[in-house]
Amino acid sequence: MQQASDRALFANQLRGLAIVAVIIVHWCGIYWFARDTVASYIHAPVVEGPSSSMIYFLTIPTFNYGPFGVSVFFLISGFVIPFSLNRLAPKQFLVARFLRIYPTYIVGSLVMLALVYLSSRYWGQAFSMPMDRLLANLMLIQGNVAQPTIDLVNWTLSVEIKFYIIAALMYGAIKTGNAYPIFLFAAAVLGISETSATVASITHLSQGLIESLKTELMCVIFMFIGTGFYHHYTGTYSTRQLASYTAILMILFLLCGPHTGWREQIPTVPQNYLYGFIVFTVSYLLRGYFRPFAPLDFIANISYSIYVLHSIIGYASIRFLMDQGLSFPVSGLLTLIFVLALSYALHRLVEVPTMHLGKRLFHKKPAQATSQSAADVEIAK
Repeated sequence: MQQASDRALFANQLRGLAIVAVIIVHWCGIYWFARDTVASYIHAPVVEGPSSSMIYFLTIPTFNYGPFGVSVFFLISGFVIPFSLNRLAPKQFLVARFLRIYPTYIVGSLVMLALVYLSSRYWGQAFSMPMDRLLANLMLIQGNVAQPTIDLVNWTLSVEIKFYIIAALMYGAIKTGNAYPIFLFAAAVLGISETSATVASITHLSQGLIESLKTELMCVIFMFIGTGFYHHYTGTYSTRQLASYTAILMILFLLCGPHTGWREQIPTVPQNYLYGFIVFTVSYLLRGYFRPFAPLDFIANISYSIYVLHSIIGYASIRFLMDQGLSFPVSGLLTLIFVLALSYALHRLVEVPTMHLGKRLFHKKPAQATSQSAADVEIAK
């Protein structure tokens, strides 16, 4: 196996690229083009006036920063999670991953809601957060129980949780590189997507639950593409096998798309997932050329905390600063500094301790330990 350092750097720096793309789409796109939605989430008046001319310099034809960034995140997860599965039993893996996701998300969400409350006080608007909505979101099942999101971004974390559960169920297949159970899973998701009304009538499950699962499981199919790269990296798959594996899952993923809400909401999503796949593939092939770059590495290391905090806090901060007479670029820069500071604090105080807790719980004794390096552990974050 190749040295773990190139794997860690390759995937970690892609995380940094992905979070930058997501911030751009939210602060420079959603903030201006979904003004009513933003106002309702930060309890502020709808922003008035023309959009900042700055955002048009960031516009690239057919390119959407949001789906692109999310697709890169998904592929990275698919690539790195097998390293954790290779070290842990399925139940241990799930406990470790839940400790990785939930504490940071819960604390970050509570910080976000506290700042939204302050925003509501500043703007003189009423603040409310029904307990059932809050709990569903903190559990990351909001879409499955028809509760509105509290932050507009946690749907991807719901997908991550589904991926962890399915990966644990397919433990043997993932560990050995047996692709057939993954293909069967993807085909089953497509079948359910095409016959969702019939499935709802037979199972008596709500249509809302089935619709949410269709989208989430479709994304899980895409994530499993990253798992193929893991098997290529470890030598289980040849390049030809990787190409065949990837083509089958990509086709099944794209066939699922028209049966989900993405078709009406953001029709360019599949196209931008392909862009993300291309960037991931090229980066994987050139992974030996990646070198440390302090600013990007810093952002990458705290990317999960940034993701948890950046959305609603970013909107509220930009709106407040612009109300103080600052321009959009200056407000965005100050907000970036603020969010990075909050994210670093969340990373150090919650994310790192709970991540290490998960590792300590299942730490192998020296006689049982493998030759896995520290970078192997780092990449599985």
